Amino acid sequence: MAAVNGVNLPELPTESSTLGNRLRVRLVPLPHLQSATVSFFVRVGSRYETAQTNGLSHFLEHMLYRGTEAHPAAHELSLAIERLGGTLDAATHVDFTSYDLTLPTETIVMGTALLAEVLRHPLLTELTTEKQIIREEILEDLNEEGKQIDIDNVSRQLLYPDHPLGFSIAGPLDNLDRFESGDLRRHHIEHYAARNSVICVAGAFDPQELGATIRSHFDGMPAGASIEPHAVPHDIAPRRFSYVHEHGSQTDVRLSFHTPGVSSPEAPTLLLLARVLDDGLSTRVHHTICEERGLAYDAFAGNDAFEDCGVFDFGASVEHSKTPLLVETVFELIDELRRNPPTEEEVDKARRRYLWDLQTVRDDPEGTAHFVGGSALFGLPERIGTMAEQVATVSPDDIQRVVQRYLEPSGTYVTCVGVLNDALLSDVRGLAGA
Repeated sequence: MAAVNGVNLPELPTESSTLGNRLRVRLVPLPHLQSATVSFFVRVGSRYETAQTNGLSHFLEHMLYRGTEAHPAAHELSLAIERLGGTLDAATHVDFTSYDLTLPTETIVMGTALLAEVLRHPLLTELTTEKQIIREEILEDLNEEGKQIDIDNVSRQLLYPDHPLGFSIAGPLDNLDRFESGDLRRHHIEHYAARNSVICVAGAFDPQELGATIRSHFDGMPAGASIEPHAVPHDIAPRRFSYVHEHGSQTDVRLSFHTPGVSSPEAPTLLLLARVLDDGLSTRVHHTICEERGLAYDAFAGNDAFEDCGVFDFGASVEHSKTPLLVETVFELIDELRRNPPTEEEVDKARRRYLWDLQTVRDDPEGTAHFVGGSALFGLPERIGTMAEQVATVSPDDIQRVVQRYLEPSGTYVTCVGVLNDALLSDVRGLAGA
């Protein structure tokens, strides 16, 4: 057990192995729990797509629920999972997709075998109903004219024009209408391969029994070829401001900055910067924007990091007329950190709260599976102690340096979705230098 900054951090008892097909396996027995989670992580998502295939990863994730060779109907498959005491949850992200099945201890072996069936033997037929469901999901982010109004999607299009990192995860309606079973099958063969995947089980289980189950049901998964993401262009996008007119009572605002990825030596510093700015009601973003100035009900700051790049965002939804003042206030928050490092007390609190989060990972089997399995997928440290040690060395001066380097006013991308008249637009453009 390691103690960092006075916080005791018992290490996770991870058992690591690799099957003959190169599938990485992580078992984390936590006998004090009453359940277990089996999670599967695979390199598939919008970052690995093209303009013509955008949305295919998300569609494929949905279609894995529609039935397998042994359970050919969606209802039959769901019933089989629920009879074991669990629910299969899945999520498509920009650069990976995850499947999580949390079950009572006595059914985790059967659940793991069933998850293998879902992942390896989907029927990928009868697309019509699922297309209707996803169509409704896509429409939630479009206005009546079919224009994208989700602030996250609009801001990423601004930051990464003509690059997959600027795609929406669900993709456009035209692509969805065009996709056929053959497209899904090719995408499944290319991405759902052992070399691109990690399976992690955390919680109360017999490691020997579960290890044998994984070998039995996953060793036959094709090894496949390693998938690499599309490289990020070095040229900075020339356009720094994006505005979408959308009727409503508030305007959504994002101020965004390019940052390095999770493998960067500066990643722990950016992690603590995010917590200094926004980790509780007492931190700078909420205190200044919400409590002191009353500009928004809620506001946030955080670093969205990928393998080789990232984005640091500030955001809030405000009354239309307050938009310039919100942008000005965010620049003031940044300028203060560019001129003066955060206090030792702020950094110590941010560090301790992060360490406490690490300490409680072992109380949550799904959280543990995502910490270990997600780290294994991208080659990141899988030990709690390593993450704690990296954060423990970050100083206030380190935080000031990353702010000076990456949160530079001339490198700001500003996105607004709402109602701004000419005067407000001019003010925001002026503040953004656009």
